[in-house]
Amino acid sequence: MESESGLGLADTSAKAGRKIKGLSDTEMADLDKWPCPDEGAFSEDHRVIYLNRKNAVKLYVSGRSAEAISSHCGFTLSHVYRLITERCLCPHPDGLIYGWRALVPNVHIRPYRRQRLVKPNESGHGASGALQTVLGLHPELRKAFEKRILASCPPHKLGAVKRPRQAHWKWFLDELRKLGYEQQNKWPFNTQNNGYVSICNYMNDVLDANPKQAARVLGGEDAGKKLIAGDGVDRPVTKAFQRVEMDVH
Repeated sequence: MESESGLGLADTSAKAGRKIKGLSDTEMADLDKWPCPDEGAFSEDHRVIYLNRKNAVKLYVSGRSAEAISSHCGFTLSHVYRLITERCLCPHPDGLIYGWRALVPNVHIRPYRRQRLVKPNESGHGASGALQTVLGLHPELRKAFEKRILASCPPHKLGAVKRPRQAHWKWFLDELRKLGYEQQNKWPFNTQNNGYVSICNYMNDVLDANPKQAARVLGGEDAGKKLIAGDGVDRPVTKAFQRVEMDVH
């Protein structure tokens, strides 16, 4: 795999390359405007896979040949086309497209959907995809829950900056009770831990997909601002913990 700088990809606009349905002649034709994950947080293996996919997409959009894409990245044209149309251009829960976030290894664009009723066994197994099923049935609940997870705390209420996951979990259970889930003994009320692990994992996924909001929730309003602030000398800071400040006496 070659680096992006060695492939002549200075122009990341789709206008001069291939015409792609849903991309060309739209605001997202400029790939530099695509939402991007925190690439510095990847493991080395995931970073290699991600950058290889990213290079392939840029090569495809710029109009490079099938031979060039296969040689540089090992992908066929049809595979890269599916990466773009079936992953990158899919709508993200935050209202944007997935963009480069869709190329991160193990990111699920279309959540698992159950075909059978959720009936966990005595050991608690058999509830895979239950949370996504519930959220799919109640889109307004999904929206309200994600808004709650990503909500920024007022800077003057320092004690409320770190919101415990248990509080979100209890709120979610209360909303399901209003919908009659507990009365009907539906998931998560038919499990030992009332879906705590699945719900907490979902919270983590929402925060991981929205690093700026996550920084505000976990570190307050100032932390969110520092993600986009510059130090006045070097390039703007774009990642959490990229800049370190030190007071010397």
